[in-house]
Amino acid sequence: MNIVAKIRVLISSEIPQLNEIVDLRRLYFELNQHIAILASHINLHDLGEWKLLVSINYRNTDKIGIFKRLKRFSSDKEYEISISIPIPDKRKAIYGIAQVDTSFYSQITESLFYSLEPAYDKYLDLNTYMKDSAKSSILFILKQGFKCNGIKIQFKA
Repeated sequence: MNIVAKIRVLISSEIPQLNEIVDLRRLYFELNQHIAILASHINLHDLGEWKLLVSINYRNTDKIGIFKRLKRFSSDKEYEISISIPIPDKRKAIYGIAQVDTSFYSQITESLFYSLEPAYDKYLDLNTYMKDSAKSSILFILKQGFKCNGIKIQFKA
């Protein structure tokens, strides 16, 4: 199996109508291009027949949260890294959206997640914030490393 085929990104949203504001399909392609570039620096060959899925969920939460435990799907031979990225409302960022207030709020639990503060003030638009937050979260967990079948998978520059 080609090394790029061993890792992919999937995105979802709990924010109503976010797909009408942001081109989530384009974001999906850009993040998968990004992960394909990183793939050569990750010891993915150590996964054997297994694959790695990076699942990014845009939601109403307080921080960027990267779940400390991977999900394991034996039937698909796939491990899943779960990442939650907050979408700001108008009070938090000039590009924030009102729809955030109508979605369910779920606070990041520090004992279950690695947490990163969102850098709302670093960006001028929602698209760039969403893409860069996803990229930095992916790089964070890949540098941190994680175990799959007892083998540490990690980004190495």
